[in-house]
Amino acid sequence: ALVWPSGGGKSTLVKLISGYIKSESWEILIDEQKLSETSLKSYYQTVGYLTQEPSVFDGSVRENLMYAVGKESTHEEQKLDEVIRLAHCEFIYDLPNGLDTEIWERGVKLSWGQKQRLAIAKICLKNPHIIILDEPTSALDSLSEKKITEAMHNLFKDRTVLVIAHRLQTVKHADDIIVIDSGNIVERGTHQELIAKNGYYAEMLELQSGF
Repeated sequence: ALVWPSGGGKSTLVKLISGYIKSESWEILIDEQKLSETSLKSYYQTVGYLTQEPSVFDGSVRENLMYAVGKESTHEEQKLDEVIRLAHCEFIYDLPNGLDTEIWERGVKLSWGQKQRLAIAKICLKNPHIIILDEPTSALDSLSEKKITEAMHNLFKDRTVLVIAHRLQTVKHADDIIVIDSGNIVERGTHQELIAKNGYYAEMLELQSGF
């Protein structure tokens, strides 16, 4: 996890890592390979990118979910129930036509938290090796944030997950937390190790509620 105060260039960094923008200097290395020399088409197939603004398009819930895998298949259909449960998307079954309910402009409007959980389910169906999370809970209330955090823990096991955030609820279970201030790494460690240092991270923690 990478954490630092708002407005410090986190979104720029995540766009560099995800390949959406190119670096004018230095190199982005993925598994010791230069991203500048890697086929982005191949790279994108192995990466899941969850932003604070989840993408939902006009169509059914099923079409939104299956878009992640490119085509509907018997194998993927069998995974839907499990993915829905793990992503805390059970609200789908309460919709008028379940998975075939039309959503967004043509149908049912989903809440922000529901759209974010649907986006997590889509990433799970894509089954990427690397998952990048850019402030995934910043627009959510505390209850929705808790559900999103649980869903992420369920779905992202055995994958490389990079979380970029300033809300520490999202990152406290990370194996490695890097604290950045004014473009410099000022602290690094686990949640408990950083609390014990009583420095930047501990101060941020004290300012945020829910801990």
